[in-house]
Amino acid sequence: MAKRCKHSEEATDATGEDLLSALPDAVLQVVLSFLPSDETVRTCVLSRRWRHLWKSTPALRITRGGRRFLEWRAWTVNNFVNQLLLLRDRLPLDECEISISEEFYNADEDELFRFADTWIRHAVSLCKARVLKVRIRTESYSLPLVNVPFISQFLVRVELTDVILLPRSLDFSNCPALEDLRMCSCRIYARRIISQSLRRLSITSCDFRWKSRTCISTPCLVSFELEDIDGRAPLLESMPSLVTAFVRLDYSCNDTCRHKACGDCGDDRCFGQYDGSAGSNRSVLLRGLSGATNLELTCDPEVFIFRKDCKQCPTFTMLKTLLLNEWCVAADFGILVCFLQHTPLLENLTLQLEPREQPAVETDESYNPAEQLLLLKHLKVVEIKCFKEDEVVHKIVAMLNTFGVLPEKIDIEQNFFPPPRSSSFEFLD
Repeated sequence: MAKRCKHSEEATDATGEDLLSALPDAVLQVVLSFLPSDETVRTCVLSRRWRHLWKSTPALRITRGGRRFLEWRAWTVNNFVNQLLLLRDRLPLDECEISISEEFYNADEDELFRFADTWIRHAVSLCKARVLKVRIRTESYSLPLVNVPFISQFLVRVELTDVILLPRSLDFSNCPALEDLRMCSCRIYARRIISQSLRRLSITSCDFRWKSRTCISTPCLVSFELEDIDGRAPLLESMPSLVTAFVRLDYSCNDTCRHKACGDCGDDRCFGQYDGSAGSNRSVLLRGLSGATNLELTCDPEVFIFRKDCKQCPTFTMLKTLLLNEWCVAADFGILVCFLQHTPLLENLTLQLEPREQPAVETDESYNPAEQLLLLKHLKVVEIKCFKEDEVVHKIVAMLNTFGVLPEKIDIEQNFFPPPRSSSFEFLD
């Protein structure tokens, strides 16, 4: 009780006046913007001065954080949000956050998602939101965004979680200020992801189409993350401004084959046998990533897309730091040598070799030191992370020695286990 009284004294001046209410309206509105919108509206009963402050808060948060939202039924929440959007002042929003799930409130799913897309479009088009965050999902249903491109001169960042993205919903051609797009656990049915202004793109744990590839056209991209996707790997167009990229493909990726290192094994039961994309023989990932300075490429050994791209391997003219895992040595070292031949400025190389049995895939590439002309004159440090120093490690070291890498530049870390499945990737500003 004493502690509570102390805080009460600190919140008032010598005359007993409430110091919080002494703050300017603009400051109070920023403070209110961190609250769920239902809690923000409730402040209107505090005093006459607070009656309309909620109308001008720079953020809209329709989230499960509000206690009343957890108690209300869907039609009550829908009515509240519709009235909120109707009555608030038409001032630009710094941020709009819409997070709805089955445990958000008691409802049938039809009512639960009835106005969600309308709220999103209203926030972007009429409220001029700069940041949009959407997470809408129940156990059996995700919200499909209306199949219409976003149009906004103000939208800077978009974060989408657990939504369905239809063919035209990822066309951001009419969002010239957009710089940051993050998608997590989404179902991506879009044929293209388009933005001329986007600088940072993150796609994690998303489902892509199974037969044809989604094309990513983002020429101004600086940072790119693609992690643990289901379906076909997307087709990357040129990214000449790219600096940092992280790509990790696990067994959920459809570009897998247990028989041939580059797919096309002829087995009708093999996912790698089918690729309905136009120009299926063109580079899928590597050509788009070829301008990067820092690059991490890891995948399950049965995922062949990197090895297949190496058949038409581009030159990584700016690459300084490279991390690969066992996909590049799954059958022999021909793929690794090919990759090193196309990284003329490489300074730091890391190879992560996980302690697991390698699949018996066939490869068309082979390594013969007598036939290879390669001098890694810029390479300063090689890290080989492995469970134990086995024959594969010895062969890699011998190969690097052949190409002019001195033993003192090679560091072998034993007892290595791969880190948990969460990327250390950070967006560049």
